[in-house]
Amino acid sequence: MSNEKKVITLLCERAADLNNLLDADGKLQGVDGCSIVKLPCSGMIQPLMIEGALKGGAAGVIVCGCQLGDCFYREGNKIVRERLLGDRPPSLKKATDRRRVLGVWLSRLQTQKFVAEAKEFVAYVNSLEPVGAAAAPAAKPAAAPAPKTDAPADQ
Repeated sequence: MSNEKKVITLLCERAADLNNLLDADGKLQGVDGCSIVKLPCSGMIQPLMIEGALKGGAAGVIVCGCQLGDCFYREGNKIVRERLLGDRPPSLKKATDRRRVLGVWLSRLQTQKFVAEAKEFVAYVNSLEPVGAAAAPAAKPAAAPAPKTDAPADQ
């Protein structure tokens, strides 16, 4: 089994055209460890899909939709963007490491921009500590000050 870290891309099929860059297994040629899963619209992407990929061992997830304002299915790209930002339910769980999730919104012609973004993101997630690694213990909060008792003095 390979120790290669994987990045899963959930791709709107009307976003960046990667058809000529995919091998038979759906891996993006020229970007080691990046696999592509095509969907009719990025609006179909549910936060559970992203969380499931991360729990299943993916080092990161790229969500790629068509350009904002140019969705073939009306507003699917806006919907998934709002979910990633936490502005629309359902959103990612608070425990989800958002450093491992990238959203990009590209036209069909922006293939090379996607490849550049994917290379940069794969390098970034590979530099992070392994998924599930024990994080350094959080610093203890400072002790709360004793409550003030400003009782009026007797006269």
